[in-house]
Amino acid sequence: MMNKIVIFILLIAALLGSVFFVAFTPSGNALFLPYINAQLKDNVEGAKVEIVKLSLKPGFVTAVAKVNDSVDVVAEGPIDLFDQSFDVAYTLDAQKIQSQEFTIDKPLHIQGKATGRMEDMHITGSGEAFASDIHYDLNFHENQPRNIKLYLKEASIAEILVLAGERPYAKGHMSVNVNMPTLDPSHPQGEAHLEIKDGWIDAKAIKQQYNIALPSDTSLQANITANAQGDTLLAKGEILTSLATLTLSETRYHLQAKKLESDYLLDIPDMTQLKNVVQAPIEGKLKLAGNVLLNGEKVSATGMTHSLGGESRFYYENGALNATLKDVEASNFLKMIGSPGYASGKLSANVYLSQLRDLSGKFDLKSSGGAESSVVKKELDVNLGKQFNYDISANGKIKDHKVYAQTKLDTTMANLSMPDMVYDIAPGALHSSYHFYIPDLRKLQPLTEKEYRGDMDFRGEISKQKDLVITGEGKEFDGSVSYKLVNEQIKADVHGATVSKVMYMLGYPQVLEALSEAQVDYNFATQRGRVDAKLDSARILPNQLTILLKQLLQIDLTQERYNQATFVSTISPTRFNFDFIAQNPISHLKIVDGTLDKRSEQINASVDMRYKDKALKGKITGTLNRPKVALDTSALLKSKIDGKVDNLLDKKLKDGGGDNVKGLLKGFLK
Repeated sequence: MMNKIVIFILLIAALLGSVFFVAFTPSGNALFLPYINAQLKDNVEGAKVEIVKLSLKPGFVTAVAKVNDSVDVVAEGPIDLFDQSFDVAYTLDAQKIQSQEFTIDKPLHIQGKATGRMEDMHITGSGEAFASDIHYDLNFHENQPRNIKLYLKEASIAEILVLAGERPYAKGHMSVNVNMPTLDPSHPQGEAHLEIKDGWIDAKAIKQQYNIALPSDTSLQANITANAQGDTLLAKGEILTSLATLTLSETRYHLQAKKLESDYLLDIPDMTQLKNVVQAPIEGKLKLAGNVLLNGEKVSATGMTHSLGGESRFYYENGALNATLKDVEASNFLKMIGSPGYASGKLSANVYLSQLRDLSGKFDLKSSGGAESSVVKKELDVNLGKQFNYDISANGKIKDHKVYAQTKLDTTMANLSMPDMVYDIAPGALHSSYHFYIPDLRKLQPLTEKEYRGDMDFRGEISKQKDLVITGEGKEFDGSVSYKLVNEQIKADVHGATVSKVMYMLGYPQVLEALSEAQVDYNFATQRGRVDAKLDSARILPNQLTILLKQLLQIDLTQERYNQATFVSTISPTRFNFDFIAQNPISHLKIVDGTLDKRSEQINASVDMRYKDKALKGKITGTLNRPKVALDTSALLKSKIDGKVDNLLDKKLKDGGGDNVKGLLKGFLK
């Protein structure tokens, strides 16, 4: 900005110097105008300057010039050609300032004086520039400006940025106070102070230029002081916005080496406002302190924070990033990345990216702690119980925007290992084999709302692109289980499983022994599904029904074998509807339209049974663990009466009319 302002001051000096080459007549003035304008073109940089009128009289000079075809410059006053001294007043006037590089659509009105001699002159000026009050005072000694004092009061930030050749990313007003003994670019001296009180950042301009989405009302304040000491410029101060505060201390710029280094403190009170900037749902507070170094093409930065608990550090240099998290609070980290505080505990990690742009490098991570069950319940509607501990470790490499990792997770309920996970960052696609082991199913009770027993061990493949797909198999219940889950829908095939072990695992009474071939189709979201099972070598185990039949009727169902038994169940959110049919040449057992309530385990089932020549019906009510069995013996009594009547009639009616009588009597007994 100083260089642009000094152009006008140099113009005044050039105008004064040119008059010593002209005569005192109007024709002489006109004769030398082309020569003077040529000299101005060669000696005034950054602006187009042309003298349009020159009048030199004995002891007095008047000159009119145009700068960039928009600024009118008038200088007039006493002049002594022999003593080469002058005392000239000047004015600069324009409705707007234009050049090939910029346009400032604000008026310029400055009045001032230039006194002294060409080799040692004193220039002052004041007025309006850049929508601000302006005052300056300086000396020119041997064509070098010295003792420069410049003051701009509440100048337009946008106009100053345009003057400096930048886009108007910020608006509002700024005040500048400069006091420099010399403007020698190689050894500057002096002090400058910048203050912004009511600025704001133009979010639209930032979005267009850098595709960064800032809030539209991002305020801007600044208070910076800079000192020039020999080869070094020193600065310190604060830049405050509604998003963050940046405090600079020990900021140094080395003129010869063109090297900038600075200590900084970045304070972000609410990272939620930056979610559109980083394009991620972040939140929480962050205070980050460190150092920045710009040295030619070399860029490096360090940072350290305790905002996440523990200590986090990073080091960046020319595209490479090394970050370390040590004993960070897991809940703080989750909130920072925009996730609810699902867990509390400690997190440590190391990340090294040799190329940040290509996301290539390596990492390792460890964390242990406990789940915040209330948060998990509220956010996911999942009950993990009063205490749910976890221990997770992962390590791997990052290459070509893909993460290759080995991950292990041990929890209170289950253990999971994924030894060859590949995560493609850009599309968010994942693939891995896995090993899932539940050592004690009873610990799943808070999650399942029912106590299961035993263990489970499965291995398979998991992938997530458009859909989540999990396939797997395991050796369970003396048989095997294979399954495929697509999002919420699972389909499973059971081969050779022992039914009594399945019932034991489910916590149900073991009333049946069989080998099962079954298909399961279930939707976790709707809680609806179907089970179709074929049972081989089925045997009814001792239960309340078999005991009652043996005591009352001497029927022992536990000795029967059924090789063509079937079990079909439809599942709804509240209950199971089921049919069970088991039969062989001498007996059958049928339960049709049975129901079992999921929560209360209330059962309601009708039993239709035949054993040899005995038939009866029954009803099962109560709960699975305390069932009530009621038998209807009317069918059995009827079959006995029918048999006795047949025997009696066969003895008494020996002529041919016996069959008709039998039919009549049986019809009556119905």
